[in-house]
Amino acid sequence: MKEYNYCLDFIKGIACVFVVFMHVEFPGHFGIAVQAISRFCVPFFFMVSGYFCFKPNANKEDTGKSIRKKLSHVGRITFFACVFYIAFVLVQQILLHNQNFTLSLLDLVKWAVFNDPEIVAGQYWFLFALLYAYAIYGILELLNLRRLEYPLAIVMFFIYVILAQGMHLAGVYVPNFVYRNWLVEAFPFFMLGHWIRENQDRITFSNNTLLLIGGVFTLLCLAERLFLGRDFGVNICTIPQVFALFVYGVKNPASHKGVIQRLGRDCSMLVYIYCIP
Repeated sequence: MKEYNYCLDFIKGIACVFVVFMHVEFPGHFGIAVQAISRFCVPFFFMVSGYFCFKPNANKEDTGKSIRKKLSHVGRITFFACVFYIAFVLVQQILLHNQNFTLSLLDLVKWAVFNDPEIVAGQYWFLFALLYAYAIYGILELLNLRRLEYPLAIVMFFIYVILAQGMHLAGVYVPNFVYRNWLVEAFPFFMLGHWIRENQDRITFSNNTLLLIGGVFTLLCLAERLFLGRDFGVNICTIPQVFALFVYGVKNPASHKGVIQRLGRDCSMLVYIYCIP
């Protein structure tokens, strides 16, 4: 019987709170610090999805059925989240006579290709990116192209670093939707969670080592923000930070039961949908 993981829910609870803090945009140095250390949240949620997508010894039919079920589930959440937000905006327009609700062809292209749904709510890019990540994973699995999944994820990690941090250091401006989308950000972290599930018995870090790595790289996220001087969405130091947190969660499934764990289990998606916009 599969063991339920309370610890991953606990970290989800922490992550959903930090997602809200991240979008509140606190002023001053405190706000900068919150932005820097909380960038693990969205990658963590992508990793959770990839982790639970791994099905050892699953045949093509079972894989297809599982992916369709997940696409249907996330698709329904995305649809109703968009309906909620559009209704929210329309009520604002009626009450406040706000006439800024516009839609251009460029907006539609950015939404469809780069998961940049500004017409709905920019923060909902996560939901569309997750849908696309499930879709590309399912396509590669069903076409027997599994051997391409991890290499593609690694290439996308490098492209992310080049487009975000690298181009910034070179003095070249790149809009964040070019590197914060389903392919360049979502899929690599999705596959990192998948890889951890596939290899978790061979990952032998102790809890103390994982907590040390997580703590050190959390501080380095602050240093990276200070040195580079801008917010990239995901810092380079976020990658080992979220890796250590996730592996800690995987290796301690019975730990951290309680209020925060239940928040992560029951409310993380609701908090994301209803509290961020």
